[in-house]
Parts: sequence; C-alpha cells; structure tokens
Amino acid sequence: MIDLSTLLDPLAWPRWLARDAERRKVAGPDVLAQVEQAVRDFPAAAFAGGLLPAPLPVEHVEKLPRGEHRETTEGAKVRHRVVAEPGGVRGWSLGRGVVISMAQTTVRPVYTPVARGESAALRHDGSVVRALISAWEPYPAPVEVELDDRTVGLADYLRRILADHRR
Repeated sequence: MIDLSTLLDPLAWPRWLARDAERRKVAGPDVLAQVEQAVRDFPAAAFAGGLLPAPLPVEHVEKLPRGEHRETTEGAKVRHRVVAEPGGVRGWSLGRGVVISMAQTTVRPVYTPVARGESAALRHDGSVVRALISAWEPYPAPVEVELDDRTVGLADYLRRILADHRR
C-alpha cells in the first residue's frame, strides 16, 4: 500500500482544490487538454519505467480496550485504532496532492470522521487522526503542482517523477 505521509492532510485538501480551481479559470483549453493527456499517458509510462502501482488504502476503526483509552494534548479522546486495508483502487501516490489511478484519472481520498464528538483514532505509526480514508474518488487533474518555492505544470512534474525513478 502507499505511504499515507505522501498525501495532503484532510484539512489541506479543500484549500488545495480551491487554489487549483483558480488556476483552471486562467488556464487555456490547450493547457487543460495537455494536463488530461499527461494523466492518461502516465500509467503506461510508469509501467514501462518499472514504477508499479500500489493499492490505495481504505481505513476503518476498531475500538480500543477501555484500559488503552487516552487523551491527547488537544483534548481529543483516543478510543479507536485505525486499521488500513488495500482498497479496490490501485494507483501511484506521487506526492504534492497528486494520486493517479490505473484508470488513468487523478483521485483523491474521501475522508470520514472517526466518530462524533471529541473522539480520535490512533494509526499504527503512532499518529492521532480525527478522520480516516473511507474511499477514493476521481477529481479534475491539477493544472500545476506546488513545489517548495514555485509551481510546476503537471506534465513536467510527471516527467520529473519518472526521470527520478529511472535513476
């Protein structure tokens, strides 16, 4: 399965999608067509370069025994353990909010709250979460990918990923 640390956190997705929607408004139809073509071409290029897809995880919670309940410094009550299992979608998590499925579309996680109230859950890596991945859904491919101090077009970013993997 993919490393969940490569995904944006649940609160970052709406901001990231809003910024991309603004970029789509100013991008021309030829740029949007180029982005869609880059996403459609990526799976074949990845396979040819030896970059194989991984199952994208879906998560569910299991109740912790009462003796293992605890409270975080933010006041959330940890009463559940997150269990990740391979989902029905396979793809490549390329970082920076870019996840491409084998169906040649970009997908994003659908987050579901752990439970009502102040509950939280503990992942196997020790991180505490308030939402978990319940499914994956298609969304429009991003026009640009945000790097540390600049943005790069998606097609260039995908070429860079493939070139870095070949090294």
